Amino acid sequence: MPLNMPVGNTDNISFGPAKVYMGAWASGSGVSPTIDVGYIGEDGVSIELTSEKKNITQGNPQLVEYSFVQTQSVMINFTSIQWNFENFRFALGAGVTAGPADALTFSFGGDPINILTAVHIEHEMAVTGNTLDIYAWKCQSESGFSIPLGQDEHQFEFSFTVLRSDTDWNDVPLPKEQQLLRMKRTA
Repeated sequence: MPLNMPVGNTDNISFGPAKVYMGAWASGSGVSPTIDVGYIGEDGVSIELTSEKKNITQGNPQLVEYSFVQTQSVMINFTSIQWNFENFRFALGAGVTAGPADALTFSFGGDPINILTAVHIEHEMAVTGNTLDIYAWKCQSESGFSIPLGQDEHQFEFSFTVLRSDTDWNDVPLPKEQQLLRMKRTA
């Protein structure tokens, strides 16, 4: 038997990509995001949760006596490899799409109001077949993206900051501890 073998549960090991759904956020709309952003680059989806602490020190030498949270945030990043003008609108937080599918246009520039986006990330766990759902109730574009027209597949890097939301997409009030993100694993 190998040395230092940990006790673990292989049912909790997961690998592979996720699907991302986006939609326009609207308070109390009762509508979850349904637009699949399509193919995602090989780096997949990244969700960064941060919790910055303030330590209160006392004594000599000063020792941490108490610590509390000053800032909490969530960032969602992924790279789309699919041309989708509606996704561009969400990724920029602005813009207008118009026209029929065979002559769709995207226009951008001059609107100071940021479009808010609801994001649902879904990952099917290969070992158990469970589904991991991540709900980011209300998001805004972090910046923009570039349109590289190079030799390889075109990649559009999307980045979102999750904003605090009082309610989920069904207008159900969220407790103060749940107003950024919810992860749910179901069999």
